[in-house]
Amino acid sequence: MDELCVYCGKRPGTTSDHVPPKALFPTPRPSDLITVPCCEECRCEQTLDDEYFIRMVAMRHDVADHPAASQALEAVHRSFTKPKKQGFTRALVNSIRYADMRSKGGLYLGKAATYDVDLDRLCRVIRRTTIGLLFDHLGIRLPEGHECTVYAIDGFGAAALADRTPAKQLIDQALLGEPRVWGAKAFTRWFQVLQGPPMATLWAFLVYSRVAFVALTGPAASSQGSGDGGCVAL
Repeated sequence: MDELCVYCGKRPGTTSDHVPPKALFPTPRPSDLITVPCCEECRCEQTLDDEYFIRMVAMRHDVADHPAASQALEAVHRSFTKPKKQGFTRALVNSIRYADMRSKGGLYLGKAATYDVDLDRLCRVIRRTTIGLLFDHLGIRLPEGHECTVYAIDGFGAAALADRTPAKQLIDQALLGEPRVWGAKAFTRWFQVLQGPPMATLWAFLVYSRVAFVALTGPAASSQGSGDGGCVAL
């Protein structure tokens, strides 16, 4: 009998899903990418989110010097010419704004193009990656009544935080976990099991050595929790 899908836990895992998404990496891709059982329905829903995630991350100005991001960005540029991608291209162009850029020390660097990002879609990819890696590490899927909450750390217009102390504490704790790197730092994760309730874990992720996320798994705040968790911009 097929294993159940890691994500929905309802249908047979008749196909497999790469975690992290394999399209993040240039070819030839790393040989140690992880696959987990997935149903066809969940996999089809995830494909567009993966494409969106890679486009939005690869277009950031601060990842331009990463070889894997450069290759992904080339694929983004080619996709703009495809008829099926015209809707995405129009939405991206319409969202472009120009904003003042400053260094960490406050030095004015001029204006740069910025674009709108759907953080929920980005966090869905990281949430799925977290659940898949959790299954690979512990051998069981995230149970019903548990959730995975993803935090987008910074670097996106919608991810501003007035008080950064809670974010720094969470990141510092996450970075104490066990590290693993794929594809010349195209994707890095840190993982640790937390003291307390079962399946309480803390994860940090770094994409293209620049784009950071943190994820937490554990019992849902309500006993009626769906297990979906959410996305929080830090």
